Order: sequence, then C-alpha cells, then structure tokens
Amino acid sequence: MNRYYLSLLALVPALAGLSGCGSAPATESHASTAATNVDAAQFLLKEEPDGAVGVIAGRESAVDGAPLVLVGRIGGAANPWIDGRAAFTLLDASMSVVANGQDSGETELCLDDCCALDRQNCTTLVKVVDGQGKLVPVDSRELLGLKESDMVVVKGTAQKDKTGNFVMLASGIFVRK
Repeated sequence: MNRYYLSLLALVPALAGLSGCGSAPATESHASTAATNVDAAQFLLKEEPDGAVGVIAGRESAVDGAPLVLVGRIGGAANPWIDGRAAFTLLDASMSVVANGQDSGETELCLDDCCALDRQNCTTLVKVVDGQGKLVPVDSRELLGLKESDMVVVKGTAQKDKTGNFVMLASGIFVRK
C-alpha cells in the first residue's frame, strides 16, 4: 500500500509538469499583445530636454522623488536589458566598457568582478514607467527601438533609498543620433 502512495506522489508532479505541453508559451503572445497596446510615442521625446547630467553626477545629487534628466549610453553590463520590460542599464557618458582581461584606463571599465564597484558607481537602472508609475511591460528594444551603446537622454524622477540605491523612473527618452 505504501508503495502505491509513493508511486502516486511521484506521478503527480510529473503530470503537473506536462500540463500545457504542445501550446505556445503564453508570455510570447502576451508580450506581442502588450506591445500593440502601448503607444511608444508617449515615451519618445522629439526634442532633447535641457539640464541633463551624467549618471555619476545624478547618482550623487539625486533626491528621492525629485525630477531629473540624465544622459548616458545604454550599457555597462554584460546584458543591459531587462527582457520583456521597458528597462535597461545606463552607463555614464564619460565611461566606456573594454573587453574582459584588457587593461582599463581611468574612464574605462571591464565586465569582470574587479570593476564591479566602479560599474555600480557609474551605472543606473532606467525603468520606463506609465502615467501611473508602473513599469511598461514591453521590452525597451521593441517598444522604443533602442540598441546597446545608444546615447540617450532620460527625463523622469529619481528613486533613491537611504543606502544609495539609485533608479531612474523615466517618463521620456530622447535618442541622440
């Protein structure tokens, strides 16, 4: 009898894992539906906002909840994108990333652990948010046509906690050409 129950207990999780087999993942259809329901024009700025500061200066001077305009380059991480969300890592415009193992100068960073603290000090997460302050559920590459290394000016609100964690809540993005 115990053998029967043990077999049944082993079979239940296996059957649960099979549910939904043979159908397309819901996230793909949901993402494409979300993309068609979000108007990118509300987030793409036609003119560059005034008063932009770099990520390093913004990190130092930002006040939680205050308006802020940042300028930087998309990058500073092995993968600067948050897949399926309008969010990305922004690197201070004065910095650049070099190949791992390559000597880095004063304004250069590699993606190895040796530069982790330096990268943290000159990058921030940018979250594109809607009018209610919610993260837009569409990949920023798809929604805004952004590419790694694009130089962008981000208008929005600083989000900073007591420990110094800094995030930019973007209401608009201007892509420098």
